[in-house]
Parts: sequence; structure tokens; C-alpha cells
Amino acid sequence: MADSFEKNDSNNKRIALAISGCILGGIFLYITFRDIPINDLKNGISDMKLIYLIPASVFVVMTQIVRALRFGIIVGPFCHLGIKSLWDLMNIWAGANMVIPARLAELVRPYLLMRNGASFSSSLGAVMVERFFDLTGLLALLGLVLWRSPHLSSSYAMFGKILLAVLLCCYGAVLLILARRDAAQKIINKTFSVLPQRISSLLSRVASHLIEGMGIMASFPRVLLILAYSIVLWVLFSSITFMFLLAFSIDAPFLVAVTIQVLMALGVALPTAPGFIGTFHAVGRYALALFSVNAVVAVSFATVYHLFSVLINVLLGLVSYATGSYKFDHSVFKVSTDTKNTAPEV
Repeated sequence: MADSFEKNDSNNKRIALAISGCILGGIFLYITFRDIPINDLKNGISDMKLIYLIPASVFVVMTQIVRALRFGIIVGPFCHLGIKSLWDLMNIWAGANMVIPARLAELVRPYLLMRNGASFSSSLGAVMVERFFDLTGLLALLGLVLWRSPHLSSSYAMFGKILLAVLLCCYGAVLLILARRDAAQKIINKTFSVLPQRISSLLSRVASHLIEGMGIMASFPRVLLILAYSIVLWVLFSSITFMFLLAFSIDAPFLVAVTIQVLMALGVALPTAPGFIGTFHAVGRYALALFSVNAVVAVSFATVYHLFSVLINVLLGLVSYATGSYKFDHSVFKVSTDTKNTAPEV
């Protein structure tokens, strides 16, 4: 009875999160399109140079390959997957991100890894480690942009330097924690114990998964390789953005594409509607506004860029699902309650 109640409570929370995410996405859509006449939007989109979709598609495929190789290094200590399996895993997850609201698609990879014999705890830890490298890589990129951009004031350059210094300190702190894992876990648990029990328990579990996943950082060469892949990944993402700037005849250096990509990546981190509808459009519009791009052009850019991202990721996901060995069943969103070390039954 208790287990049934907990599962129902968990499902209700996911439903509530999905609904709130869709509402938030709708609000951002309204903010983005409220003052854009439909005819102006049509004209803005029609001015796009379609030829740039070809290199943009190539860059998308390249990002998925780099993502797959990087994730293979992260899960390598507990789950050995071939290149095809990693490719399919990342494509299915990316496609699911485009149709499942509120970031609930983050459960897809732990679920699929469990079907390869990995534990849920290790799988979740691997995803959290990937997110750690994504976030720190993104912030490092932001720091470099603020530091090196000639169009920004010296105060922004100083902030960029401070951000990079803070990130270096964070990496040092992580390495220190890994060197004293048991002591660090006890300190974390004691710190969280002042909070309500339910929140304390949740945060302690999250910290435990992250520390477990961070075990890969005990290997310095592996960390450097993951960092290198992460840098290449964000350069590729920025290259996609740059292609769309060219497609809409927005005359801007590559550094502007990097800045826009950083802002868009931070914006879509919010748990919103499926495919980041709303947040993607709003961030795209107002990121371009920082560089004095016309509102109609900016919204046209964000609209087409979003549609392109959804279509190509869903297409890659469907192809990988059809040609690969990964399959879903009704338990895909119940794996968060399963902490066994074996894969679920088919």
C-alpha cells in the first residue's frame, strides 16, 4: 500500500511538473510573439537562405557523435557500449527531449542504461556528471566571451575573469571531495540535516549520485578528454547558431553566435513545454536584441531554428529507435523508484 501511494505521489508530481512546464512555455510564447504581426513573421521567414540548412544539419550530426563519444567515456567504468549503441542512446534521448515536457526525458538514458545491466544509481550519476561538464563548460564559454568580447565594457571583462577563476576553484573543490568521499558525504548529510526530512533526504541522494558519478574524475586523463569533448561540443553548437545567423543575413562575428548559444542553452535549461517551446523562442529573440537585431528578424530566426532542431532530433531519434536495440515499455518513467542493480524485465 505504501509503495503504491509513493508511486502515485511520484506520478502526480510528474504530471504537475509537466502541466506547469507547458503553462510556462505558453507564457514565453506570448511574450515572444505578442507584438509580431503574422504577415511580418511570414516575410521574415521567407527571406531565409535555405542553403545554410545543409551545413547546419551536418553540424547537428557531428554534435551527436561527439556527445555519444563523451558519454561513452563517462559510463565506461560501469557500462561498456559500442559506438552504435551510444549513437542510438543519444539520438533517442535527444528526440525524447523534443516531445516530453518539463525535462522528464532526462529519465530516458538511465532507463536505457539499466536495460544494458547498469544500476539506476550509476546511470543517474553518469547523467549528472555529463550535466556538470555541460554547465561548467557553458559557464567557461560565457566567461571567455565576456572576457574577450571587444564590444563589452571592462566591467564585463572583469566578471568573465572572475567567473573563470571560480570555475577553476570549483573543479579543485570537486577533486578534493573525491579524494575524501566518505568524509565529504558525511559533511553534506550533516549540512542538509537542518532542512525538513523529505528535502534533506532528496538532496542527500542527489549529492550521493553526483559523488558516485564523479568517480571518473579520479582519472585525470579521462577528465581532460571529457573536457576536450565538451569544448568541441559547444563550438559545434555555436557553429549551428552561426549558420542560422548567416541564413537570416545577420552580419555578426562567430563570437556573437557563441554568446547567443550560451544564453539559449541557459534559457532552455528551465523545465518547460516539450521541445523547449516558448523558452527557446524568447531567449532567441532577446539574445539577438542585445546585438540590435530587428525583432521580426530575431523571432523569425528563433522560430525556424527551433523547428529545425525539433525535426532533425526527432528524425534521428526515430531512426535510431527503429534500427537499434533499445525499446521502451510502460515502466520508462517509473525507473526513478527502482534502485536495483539489474535491468528491469522486458
